[in-house]
Amino acid sequence: MWSLRQILGSRLWSNIWNQFILYGFSSIIPFLLIPFLFNRLGVERYGLINFVLAFTFYFQIVNEFGFDLSNVRHVVENRNNSQVLGKILSSILECKIIILICSLCVYMVSIVFTPSLRNEWGLYMIAFVRLIGIIITPYWLFRSMEDVKYITRINIPIKLLCIFPIFIIVRTPDDYKLVMLCYALETLISGCVSLYIAMRRYNLKLGVVPLCDVKYYFKESIPFFTSTFLMRLYKNSNTVLIGFFCGDYAVGIYTTAEKLHNAYSSFVSPLLSHILYPYFTRIKNLKLTIKIIVYLCAVNVLLLLLIYTLSPSLIPLFIKNETAIIIVYFNMFLLLLIISIPTDLLGFPFLGVIGKVKKVNQSTIYGTIIYLVGISVLVLFDAINISNTIRVLIAANLVCLFMRLYYIRVYVHSNVCNMFLNSK
Repeated sequence: MWSLRQILGSRLWSNIWNQFILYGFSSIIPFLLIPFLFNRLGVERYGLINFVLAFTFYFQIVNEFGFDLSNVRHVVENRNNSQVLGKILSSILECKIIILICSLCVYMVSIVFTPSLRNEWGLYMIAFVRLIGIIITPYWLFRSMEDVKYITRINIPIKLLCIFPIFIIVRTPDDYKLVMLCYALETLISGCVSLYIAMRRYNLKLGVVPLCDVKYYFKESIPFFTSTFLMRLYKNSNTVLIGFFCGDYAVGIYTTAEKLHNAYSSFVSPLLSHILYPYFTRIKNLKLTIKIIVYLCAVNVLLLLLIYTLSPSLIPLFIKNETAIIIVYFNMFLLLLIISIPTDLLGFPFLGVIGKVKKVNQSTIYGTIIYLVGISVLVLFDAINISNTIRVLIAANLVCLFMRLYYIRVYVHSNVCNMFLNSK
């Protein structure tokens, strides 16, 4: 048994604490920005900014290509070999640059040939600069090395430097492009600074890697990319769908409720994939892994029930317009979190660690199919609205959760049978 002093002095606790500080701070900013931008820009301009962010998010997923998860094993195995780590970093950056160039071509074509996008081409180009910053940021390396404290030390000062000027320079709805510019500067500066610190911290050198290495890391990331792309596809497509079918005003209402939901999930989800996944990969202790997952699921339910009870009193303190309808949608998102958090926990932090990456992908594919079928039905019957799209999202997550529980049941049953046969 670990003593309290050992637990508080452990690397896992340090990472969880720094994650808490980072995402706690990052969650405060949306609470401040949402009412400010809602009032200064108006619902439509606010919805437009979030629509652009949702649109570029598809390109972000493609450019990340699952490297945040696929590299964990390689980094953990070579954490003390700076030469190999430098090669890994160079290979992944080279992969991302290749994807980025291809993405820019598709991005430009999409803007040029879509009138609604072409009308705001300047805003979309600023958003792509933000994407470049996200791509070059090696936070994945710090997470795999279980050095989350460096992410906190880099992210918070830069966020203060780049985001808080929004409260000064944004005065009228015509200043909406300045908001995106601040977002872009934040990620671009974070990318450059974190890359420099990573190279200094781990004594890494960047260089051109052979094509065979680039192909290897591409191939290694395909299963992880498949899962993350499909999951984020159905988790983040509602904003785009509502924008196309219901307009910027509806996007403003939806994204306000969603951002309140994201304030919770933005801490929990990275805790699962960025801290627990590397940790579980390193310790390889299935019994402890199961215990931690059960505890986290129980705490998740209790916290969400508390938030549900307090939200009618707290949300009106921050949001003055359309408060009642936003609370209704926010409560629907709380139900989604009761399902989605265990679903994420049973993904790469559990099935991925025991070598069942294909099962994670299969469950995600089933969830995506349910989402696409549900959305298709809504489109067919002209029933696209905020409530229905959230319901489809809940259904997709339920299917994904049940599939992962089934795969775990089969795995446990198989292990028990093998133990019984080996004992004979």
